[in-house]
Amino acid sequence: MNALLTFFLFFVFVRSFSNGIDRLYGTGISSALSLIIIAVGLVAAWNMRHVRIHRRLFTLLICLSVFTATAVLSLVVNTRSIIDQYAAWYEIIRYVYLFMLVILISSIYQSPGFCPSIHRVFIVLLFLMSAIALFQYLAGYTELASPYDKHARAAGPSAHPVSFSLELVLVFFLCELSRRKLRLSMGYNDIVVYLFFLVALALAASRTGVALLGVTFAIYIFAQRPALLPAFAAAFVIVIWTSPFGASFSELSSVPDYILSGNYTVWDWRTAPSSVHWRIYHWYYLSTLALEQPLIGYGPGQTGLYSPFALLAHSAFVEMFFETGVVGLISFTVFWFSLPLAAMSDRQKLVACYGRRSAQIQPLNLWIAMFIGVTLVALFDDSFNRETVALSYLILGTFVVLAQPEAAVERAPGSRESPTSMIAGSRTEALGSPGAI
Repeated sequence: MNALLTFFLFFVFVRSFSNGIDRLYGTGISSALSLIIIAVGLVAAWNMRHVRIHRRLFTLLICLSVFTATAVLSLVVNTRSIIDQYAAWYEIIRYVYLFMLVILISSIYQSPGFCPSIHRVFIVLLFLMSAIALFQYLAGYTELASPYDKHARAAGPSAHPVSFSLELVLVFFLCELSRRKLRLSMGYNDIVVYLFFLVALALAASRTGVALLGVTFAIYIFAQRPALLPAFAAAFVIVIWTSPFGASFSELSSVPDYILSGNYTVWDWRTAPSSVHWRIYHWYYLSTLALEQPLIGYGPGQTGLYSPFALLAHSAFVEMFFETGVVGLISFTVFWFSLPLAAMSDRQKLVACYGRRSAQIQPLNLWIAMFIGVTLVALFDDSFNRETVALSYLILGTFVVLAQPEAAVERAPGSRESPTSMIAGSRTEALGSPGAI
């Protein structure tokens, strides 16, 4: 295992807990880790200076660079009017961090030990995150995270219960992506960890994580076995409705009337019984304010300072429009959808070789379903430009799909891993095909 891969695994493990440590003890570990990854990313970039990378990965880096440049432009144009310069520069550093993260993973994802290591680390990570949430619940360390909460929730090792549920589900899907990529059968240890995961997700009591889990599986089942989708959807609805989440989702029945009546234009807690109603008003307020500076926005990191609630937009795309204007929103959207373009680099070859429903294409189908679910979360629930850990997991999933462990490692007899020939993202193609630059 090379040094960069070892460092990356250590970084992912520590970064998954740093937000919770910062929340509890007021430390700046997360910021320090971001600066460290930028420095290590520079080292990785230097080591890759003579290595050609796949064209789609290069496109991803270009799109992220353009978006970062638009954020810098917004900062420069709004220098005199920006309320919090520190927040603005910290946001720029966050985008540079994501760029360097892509560089770092690009330098290690073709390593034979990449997928097996990711699977082992994330199974352990999922168990620890779930165990921490269970401990918080049993020890009484849960919290009422918002005025809409009816009971205390577990935040696990994250900064907020919603962030925790989002990260928890993405860690689970990374476990499944790497397991399916390695063609591993599900063992008893996996089942135990997944049961802990479901308990922790319930303790987080967040619609975000539950909806992401349900939507992703629904899309994946539709792609793999369309006939099973109605049965899955019915079972999912019944389980949700009979669980404590039922009351939480039932509050959404008044959302259409809230919109049609125009109540979202004026804030009144009496007409907004759920956090979704609050989001709709908040989006309307911020979007209306953003139209006063539509081209380049109010500057990165300024949303919470203009919000009447001193909160983020709870929509990545609304937040981008407010902070960086139409220019930033377009560049962010292009970057966002460059992720599936990278992940689907060799889909046609996989389909041609193995078929649309083969085991070889399952990881890609699962990632696409996860991406669609995460996109819905980014649209309607979370500020993904601030959810750095969750976005890092999504980016990492792209490289798990592109990795080729089977082509690099000879399988031992009796191994849980079955031999297959993967072609997506191979080193040969990256170095010698027309799709490489």
